[in-house]
Amino acid sequence: MTDRSARRRILLSRDTLLGLVVVLLLAAVCVSLGLWQYGRFEDKRDRAAVIEENYEASAVSLAEAMPDPAAPLPDAQVWTPVEMQGSYCTDPGCVLYVRNRQLGGEVGFWQLVPFRGEDGTTLMIVRGWVPEDADASSPADPAPVPEGTLTVTARLRTAEPVLDRVPPEGQAHSVNPTQIASQLGLDTNAVVIGAFGELAQEEPAADRPQPLPAPETGLGPHLSYAFQWWIFALFFPGALIFRLRRQFQDLAAEEAEAAAGATPGEGDADAAVAIDPADPHAAPSPRIAARTGARDTADHRPRRAVRARRRGQDEEEEDALIDQQQP
Repeated sequence: MTDRSARRRILLSRDTLLGLVVVLLLAAVCVSLGLWQYGRFEDKRDRAAVIEENYEASAVSLAEAMPDPAAPLPDAQVWTPVEMQGSYCTDPGCVLYVRNRQLGGEVGFWQLVPFRGEDGTTLMIVRGWVPEDADASSPADPAPVPEGTLTVTARLRTAEPVLDRVPPEGQAHSVNPTQIASQLGLDTNAVVIGAFGELAQEEPAADRPQPLPAPETGLGPHLSYAFQWWIFALFFPGALIFRLRRQFQDLAAEEAEAAAGATPGEGDADAAVAIDPADPHAAPSPRIAARTGARDTADHRPRRAVRARRRGQDEEEEDALIDQQQP
């Protein structure tokens, strides 16, 4: 099997294909969560930009901020200060308290009063926060609503949704102008439906509940969370690539070991060049000659190496007799 086919077999294996599916699913989930966090970041960023632009702006007339009182409040007009001249509805039945409103970690109420302008338009205004009575689920010592003609400045806020729960007498669950108008028996045609006001100041000044704090403009950790989810999305493909790379490295190591095992050893090399018994005149291997001490002659026949030894006295006498007999 060639190296290319082995790599292809790994890439098309069941484990690799299943891992690819899992990686794609996990990466898609991480990308989606990152987009969701980034969407929340954009929402808070846009909301903060509107607050910074409108919260401390100069007050305008209600008709300028909301030409159609029955239309929803545009997002660009949220927290816009509006100035109205008129009077509060001071009848005991007109003053409502919105339940379950927190301030500084404590649960209390919002004091909600209809304010009727000189042009006949009524805007629901939250005058402030009132603590809860410790002995009963009711406001503790709320400030009285001023009577007579006043000039109020209130910041517009989007109307809250309707909660399908029957509130106790003199209370409300949410600031929904349509529901509040029906509860108080007011003409809904003259009530601002899409918004309510949060009191900024009254002229002449009067006692009021505790003012509500300014809205937060922090963006939170959503942007960093988005980048973290996107980094997680890159981790899974990286893990799959790392796993495949390790498999390729293991394959290369196995092929190298197999190639090393197929190479002839030293003994096999000596045998390959040894003297053929059928040809006694063949030259021996250099390694064999070195081990046996044989030397090559002129006709390439091996000649046993002559070891020098000390000649004895008898041998020397025999050599002398032979020399004398030769003519």
